[in-house]
Amino acid sequence: MSDFFTFENMINHAHGATNHFPIALLFVSVILDAVAGKRPYLRSTAWLLLVLGTLGAIAATVTGLVAHLAYEDDPILLAAIEPHQFLAFGTTAIFAGLAVWRWRSLRRSSDVGGTLPYLAIALVGLAVLGVTGFLGGNLVSEWGIGVSGVTR
Repeated sequence: MSDFFTFENMINHAHGATNHFPIALLFVSVILDAVAGKRPYLRSTAWLLLVLGTLGAIAATVTGLVAHLAYEDDPILLAAIEPHQFLAFGTTAIFAGLAVWRWRSLRRSSDVGGTLPYLAIALVGLAVLGVTGFLGGNLVSEWGIGVSGVTR
């Protein structure tokens, strides 16, 4: 048990500990915007979840970059990791862009959340997020990335 709390082991597990929060927060944010209608409390909650989910996506991306460093010398594993990594960059960029767009609209006393263009981009973001998560799960279940005995 004392080996679990080593710096290296904590770094290796940080990505797995941070990546589920942005997935949940961003999905719920988009769902709330889609069903909010004229209910401002749902729009406010969706905005808060977008901000928290985007910050979480940034943290998950950074911890993922750190976690993959242990596999840099293995071209086969690196080839399996890179599609997940590049989609994570795309996912983070999409939701960061939505957060900035929404923040700017809120500063002008309007809210783009729930509009058709916003929801269309958000749905694309959720699709990319879903594929990113699927590939990440595949890295663990099929390739053993981060699993004891495979972690480097």
